[in-house]
Amino acid sequence: MKKISLAAVMLICGFSAFSQAVKDRNVIPVAVSLNQVLRMTVTNGGNIEFVFNTIEDYKNGISSEAVSSAANPATSGSMYKTDFTVSSSTRWAVTYGTEEPTFLGTDNPSTAFALNNVGFSITNSGNNTFEAAGSAKHTTATASLFSTPTANATQVAALQSYPVVLIEDNETVNANAGDAADNSFTLNWRCGTAEQGTIVPMNDVKIIDQNPSPAPDRYVVNVLFDLAID
Repeated sequence: MKKISLAAVMLICGFSAFSQAVKDRNVIPVAVSLNQVLRMTVTNGGNIEFVFNTIEDYKNGISSEAVSSAANPATSGSMYKTDFTVSSSTRWAVTYGTEEPTFLGTDNPSTAFALNNVGFSITNSGNNTFEAAGSAKHTTATASLFSTPTANATQVAALQSYPVVLIEDNETVNANAGDAADNSFTLNWRCGTAEQGTIVPMNDVKIIDQNPSPAPDRYVVNVLFDLAID
């Protein structure tokens, strides 16, 4: 009887030992690196120069677009356009403005030409759209862009000193992040057209009528454009 009991105990212990679960563990690290993509590319019109050669230029101005007044049509041309795109992985804003408070003469640096003689409008050809004119931010869930100086790309704005937020995110559920197909713009420059937007109006006096008259010279100023996370 003792031998049988001992065998039974060994059999039970052996069965218990073989029924224990076998475990093994491996660790595979998984990481996600989100590198910031933030790029503004000027594809055309990186240098703008208005040359006044005729009395009509002085009277009517020079523009990249047809001016609304048929009685005083400005000289127009595609060479006064700046095309640029924005590629960003997050919400973004473009701040712009001139380095100096006025244009400065190259022949005589002591002479100046007022910034508000030059203006521009914005044409949007990307998938991201501007908020409606006159609206506050984040009032339309489908519009992702906002531009205070141009009343959301509906008005001509005079040139201003740096820094001025030109285009920014509209703070909606649809961020303005995207590639060049989403964020593609044209600045339509003009000079001496005296166009009066309600936000940042141009000089309302045509160059030929200004007193004192601007001295003949070549006036220059650098316009900065900074792209940053909004």
